[in-house]
Amino acid sequence: MIKRLLGCGLLAVLSACGPKECKLDDATSCPADQTCEQVQGKKPACYAPVTLEGKVYDLSSSAGIEGALVLAADENGSPAGPAVTTAKDGTYTLRVPSTRTDDKGTFTSRKVLLRSQAKNFVPFPSGARVSLPIDTSAAARTEDTKPFVLKSPQTDLGLTPVPANQQNLPTVSGTVEMSAEQKAVLLVLESGGRTALASADGKFTFFNVPSGGFKLSAYSSGANYTVLDVNVATADVTGLEVKKSTTSPASLSGSVQLVAGANNAGTSVVLVVESTFIETLGRGEVPPGLRAPEGGVAPNVTGSWTISGIPDGKYVVLAAFENDGNVRDPDPGISGTQIQHITVAGGVLSPAVSPAFKVTAAVDLVSPGREGVEPTSATPTFTWGVHSNADGYELKVFDALGVELWQAQIGDKAIVTALYAGPALTAGQFYQWRVTAMRRGAPTSQTEELRGLFSVRP
Repeated sequence: MIKRLLGCGLLAVLSACGPKECKLDDATSCPADQTCEQVQGKKPACYAPVTLEGKVYDLSSSAGIEGALVLAADENGSPAGPAVTTAKDGTYTLRVPSTRTDDKGTFTSRKVLLRSQAKNFVPFPSGARVSLPIDTSAAARTEDTKPFVLKSPQTDLGLTPVPANQQNLPTVSGTVEMSAEQKAVLLVLESGGRTALASADGKFTFFNVPSGGFKLSAYSSGANYTVLDVNVATADVTGLEVKKSTTSPASLSGSVQLVAGANNAGTSVVLVVESTFIETLGRGEVPPGLRAPEGGVAPNVTGSWTISGIPDGKYVVLAAFENDGNVRDPDPGISGTQIQHITVAGGVLSPAVSPAFKVTAAVDLVSPGREGVEPTSATPTFTWGVHSNADGYELKVFDALGVELWQAQIGDKAIVTALYAGPALTAGQFYQWRVTAMRRGAPTSQTEELRGLFSVRP
């Protein structure tokens, strides 16, 4: 027993030499260098945290950005822990809650997506820039008493400065009512489509808000909220409280038809808040949970689908939005290809539609940007795969805000490469390119919405 006391310490003896029990909602129930985590088959306990380390920096100068908010979301769009603020040099350390499998603290890896915003900078993600999953399985520690740390190029986030006439504008902040069973709430300032994901404690902040009157809406699967009127002048707006309403949410059902070589594993359908939708890029903000299939399951819809718990608001319905080898058939001349717009008001859906989409095989995007943001020269070469159902291609390049910069028409299906020949691209900036397969002058397929991201090397 004496050896046990020496080896474990009196406190550890009281907990059978295992990690100290704790409360998930009480940060003070663990030592400062540990965090309270779920344990498979056991009560929560204190462990060395799993952390992401990185830097938020100015893309125009590479200087670190002080006071930027950084938040990790899981693949369902829910916050993976509380938000943090960057230090003076732009660095941050973000704890990612991770379920443990044993007393040694072995953790179950998870995939998270980073978000960041700061005064005088364009938020990330936005426009052409998307947040790509980071796998925490690579987190490691140098000593048994140290945190598990993951630091990589993906944990460094470059933000684009807003134009000079939009700098030093006010912030809008507050809290949103959240119950224990809720996973996340997306806040949107209408119009203008500015968004903020509430952190796990319900706090939210919008940066760089111009003067004027706005409607502040909240979106959370299974709940409705009262819309707030927000008036912005020259001072920061603080202390807003977004409360739930008693209105029941709605449901939407529809179908997809897999055609022309589509990936038979299936696809997904999502709802995008209409005010955030960028038509040229075909995407916008998806409120957490407004997706079929539900719960972060890999795309598997092959026929009928249902999205339930839809709050009041205006939405765009998108099929085959994710990187699953499929895209919505873009041919406007046939049924089942049009983007659908719906409104939910007072829990009632209008129009009373049942969207039906045709989904086809995507054009294979080779480089740059097949799997992530790829650095290129100022005159990148774009490469894609031959698409069987095409007699030519249309290539477009967009800037980070979704503005089309250049397009090229290729009249031979065998030509699957093109050298950029548009306006000069800016070093350090982000862009996206897309190819649409054409047949007899009509679009028949395209590359996937979340591929083709690249940045020009400084």
